[in-house]
Amino acid sequence: MWTFEHSVECKADRNFAWQFWTNVRNWPVVDSSLESAALDGPFQSGTKVTTKPRAGDTINGQLEDVQDGRSAVVIIPVPGAALRCAWKFEDSGTRATRITQQATIAGEKAQDYVSTAAPALEKGIPEGMQRLAEAIDQIALGSALGRWLCLHVRTCNC
Repeated sequence: MWTFEHSVECKADRNFAWQFWTNVRNWPVVDSSLESAALDGPFQSGTKVTTKPRAGDTINGQLEDVQDGRSAVVIIPVPGAALRCAWKFEDSGTRATRITQQATIAGEKAQDYVSTAAPALEKGIPEGMQRLAEAIDQIALGSALGRWLCLHVRTCNC
């Protein structure tokens, strides 16, 4: 078994960050290696997840242990093992969220995948999570600025 964990902070409240992440149409925006991402239903336990890398075959997975607004697990089975990505969203101060991803490769043939997958995941997870946090920050800032402008224009005599 292999496990790797990484966390980032973003400047948005937990609900905003969760809503951004659970909208899988945002995944290719954050991860340029993805051509597409789709769910076969709502973001809840049991829902199938399909991602299509730009340079690879379609990847099928499933959502498990979804705790709305707080955590979810994405399971990607491979022959004899599975990649399990557990995500947590935790309040981290005023309008701030700590996002943690723990990736685990487990199963009877896990060692067959660790030597090739682990280095790529240990490099890619921190980079991808940083892009996720930056995207959430930008959207949250734009949303806040838009609300401020709407209020200001309504009350301004300019």
